[in-house]
Amino acid sequence: MAEEPVVAEEVKPEKSGAVGKIGKILLIVVLAIVSSAGGGIVSFIMMKRALNLAPQGKAAEETSKENEQKKIAEKLEKSAVLPLEPFVVNLADPDTARYLRIRISLMVEDKSKSKELLENQAIQLKVRDVILQSLTAKTSQELINTDGKNKLRQEIQEKVGVYFQEAKLVDVVFTEFVIQL
Repeated sequence: MAEEPVVAEEVKPEKSGAVGKIGKILLIVVLAIVSSAGGGIVSFIMMKRALNLAPQGKAAEETSKENEQKKIAEKLEKSAVLPLEPFVVNLADPDTARYLRIRISLMVEDKSKSKELLENQAIQLKVRDVILQSLTAKTSQELINTDGKNKLRQEIQEKVGVYFQEAKLVDVVFTEFVIQL
């Protein structure tokens, strides 16, 4: 009988379950540490940039506010004021009678024209008429808050500004504003 050749079988060591689990846990721990360190570094860099930018932003903001205040001051020095007699009007509230007492001054761009404007009764009467029409169309709820007052100021400036040809109307100023509720 012929002998059969003996084939050597390769013996693979068996991995124990404990060693595989430890490897996985170790991998997860290493990834968590690397991730945390990376997040910390990114946070540090972003905070550093934010802190470096903040003083520059504040300085720029303060400079722009100062420039704006200087421009306003220059305009005020060159401007003239046309004070109007106080207005007392019924508001357009449907449920009850409500009254508004308001004192308005018009600021014009050129001081040299102020005397002419003060003496020109036609302009003053037309301005009062336009303002009265605007005021009597409003309700107390429209005018009670700051937004409503600003809208009224803008509306008056747009409607009245067309009557100021030589001396440009710069601003409408409320020096008294009382609503009877």
